Amino acid sequence: MSFCSSLSSKSTAQVYGRAERLGSALLPLLLVGGAAFDNGGYDASTWGWLTLVPLVLVVVALLLNRAQCPGRIALAFLGLLTAFTAWTWISIAWSGDVSESVLEGERLLLYVAAAVAFVVFGQGRAAWLLGGLLAAITLVCAWGLCLRAFGGARSYDVASVSADATRRLAAPLGYSNALGLLAAIGILLSLGLAFRFRRPLLAAPVLVFGPTLYFTYSRGAWLALAAGAVGGLALDAPRFPRRVVLVAVAAVAVILVLMLVRVGGPTGAVHEFSHSGPTVKADKNRRLFSLSGSSRAQYWHVAWREAENHPWLGSGAGSFQRNWLRLRPARLPVLDAHNLYLETLAEVGPFGLVLLAALLAIPAVAAFRARRHSLAAPAFAGYVAYVVHAAQDWDWELPAVTLAALCCAAALLTLVRRDPQPTLSRVPRVAVVAAAALLGLLALAALAGNAALGAASASLDADNPARAGRDARWAERLVPWSSDPWRLHGEALLSEGRVDGARRDFETALEKDPSDWDSWVDLALVTHGTARKHAAEQAGRLNPLERISQNGG
Repeated sequence: MSFCSSLSSKSTAQVYGRAERLGSALLPLLLVGGAAFDNGGYDASTWGWLTLVPLVLVVVALLLNRAQCPGRIALAFLGLLTAFTAWTWISIAWSGDVSESVLEGERLLLYVAAAVAFVVFGQGRAAWLLGGLLAAITLVCAWGLCLRAFGGARSYDVASVSADATRRLAAPLGYSNALGLLAAIGILLSLGLAFRFRRPLLAAPVLVFGPTLYFTYSRGAWLALAAGAVGGLALDAPRFPRRVVLVAVAAVAVILVLMLVRVGGPTGAVHEFSHSGPTVKADKNRRLFSLSGSSRAQYWHVAWREAENHPWLGSGAGSFQRNWLRLRPARLPVLDAHNLYLETLAEVGPFGLVLLAALLAIPAVAAFRARRHSLAAPAFAGYVAYVVHAAQDWDWELPAVTLAALCCAAALLTLVRRDPQPTLSRVPRVAVVAAAALLGLLALAALAGNAALGAASASLDADNPARAGRDARWAERLVPWSSDPWRLHGEALLSEGRVDGARRDFETALEKDPSDWDSWVDLALVTHGTARKHAAEQAGRLNPLERISQNGG
């Protein structure tokens, strides 16, 4: 009897072990791949299911008592991420755009849930975690290349006002720079794993990543690739002869000097960065070597002015777009500052930036402590690529790439503790399950509200005002803090010719949010005389470059 019992326990352990390894690989494949194929995870209606999936998996692992105790460094990372999320939610109290602040908080709930799941399923299985991430990136890039080759001219279009947007590979994420970053992370992981494990076959996905990176024509992604390579080599560099290292450093220095001379020194570099770059249509390769920041200098200038105007607490999470409309020097429809760190300072103040910096520094500390491990250098290289790229783009708002970075970070955090750890005791398990249940309820509520708002907007675009009105009324109950449902309902009534009802809805929307430029514009359309003049003046104050006529009916 005892023999049978022990055999049964051994078989059960083997089954659990296989299931856990499979789960560790499927988790990044499902989250990163799923987000990528759902418009990069950009839409708020996507965050709900992306939050629920890791929560359900974590709860199952806890109920089966298969979750190991995370190390102190992993707990510090999760604690700082939770603190940054809490500070973002608190910023609603002084935010200039409450609706966007709530959305920023909802996206961070996704990152918290995913980070917890990556840490739980990465304990002792970091190789499977990175393998699943590599598979997800391979699938995404292969899909994009196939669409470019066989899907027609618009299959790789990117939602952008750039003249060369339709010539840059962007599908399935919808943004070429983000796809380029994913390809760069894939190259770093693939080559790093192939080198560390001495298995050339692991480098095969580079045949997919390389063309993907090139056809995005993303200069930032190439820069992130270089930074990631330097980071990985710095963590665990091969032992090259000293003469070779000196020659390589000298060659890089000469190239940088020649580039500066070519553009007229530091002053010329700043001047070129402040101007638009050549389009892909004009010259593909010339664009790749251009120093133009593609209007980023203007974005950063407005973000810095925002930080100066709100030096202690910031203007509230997600408020950059409104400040951009008010302060922008040109008529560019920008939503984000294209710099995670500067935007964080502007929106949630110095304390928020300190939390973010400490949060992002912890995986680097973990990488240094685990530098002897074979997986440390590839994971750190991918993580560095994201951290560098986030300084020049809006990666934080695209969960597909941020989840990839969190996966690399979790792998580094779990590599610090190599020995098997005991499973969580009952009290911590109950606490985590309760927290996951609460987070799941918040995710469900957010999913319902965002879905209703999205449906109302889509119905208006489809010229179905009756359906839009019903969806907007439902959204009013689900997101009562937002003015968007009232504005959308008013626009639906206006489409049906019900001007008086539309005016009342626009006025209600402005009572909830007096800084909503769209609602002031809508109100100006349905009013006359002094009321119209007042609405046009308020719209002009919020967006000086889009003047509304004060005359007419």
